[in-house]
Amino acid sequence: MGISDHLVVPFYKKHIVNYLPTALLGSISNNMFEGDLYDRKFGNWDINSDWNLNKEYNTIICTRCAYFAKDPERFIKKCYDNLEDNGKLYVDWGLGDHWRFKNFKVGWVKNGEQEYAYGTNNFLWSVVWDDGFLENEQCKIFEMEIKKKGYNNLKDAIFKEVPCVLDYEFIKKYFSVSYDILTIVNPYLQMYVFISGTKHE
Repeated sequence: MGISDHLVVPFYKKHIVNYLPTALLGSISNNMFEGDLYDRKFGNWDINSDWNLNKEYNTIICTRCAYFAKDPERFIKKCYDNLEDNGKLYVDWGLGDHWRFKNFKVGWVKNGEQEYAYGTNNFLWSVVWDDGFLENEQCKIFEMEIKKKGYNNLKDAIFKEVPCVLDYEFIKKYFSVSYDILTIVNPYLQMYVFISGTKHE
């Protein structure tokens, strides 16, 4: 996981109910949740491939991974296809952080530099967005903090720096959804948008 685990993990556990069978997409251990592991490291799942899971699942959990999706709409559709009726999807997208890099970015591409993680050329591509997020107190904190780093407007920064922005309304075509937002200021400024969804029949 990451340097902010002590803050992010309790946030996940507050929201996620792990109804088995569960697929853990982009996970390499069962340290946080029980389920079948799918990850590039195991050669059994790549978010940007034409993937299908070994069976239909009651729950899909994908944390700190969805931003690697070049086509997040396709990712949402694939999650829908691999869930049982009324199955649960838990997924999040992040912004900020990038402590591995010299210059802070809200999104993933700025001044010709694109963020990557867990290996060169493993680039980050996407985020989820809805203008309603701007009314969330945690989002307001993030927008206030990025002004200290030279940004004037969060939404403008996202649409300038993120190659693919997923409209939150798109997810509602496939899932009954709710969201929560977590902003972390220290040690590195980050914002997580966490989506909880129930598959439409």
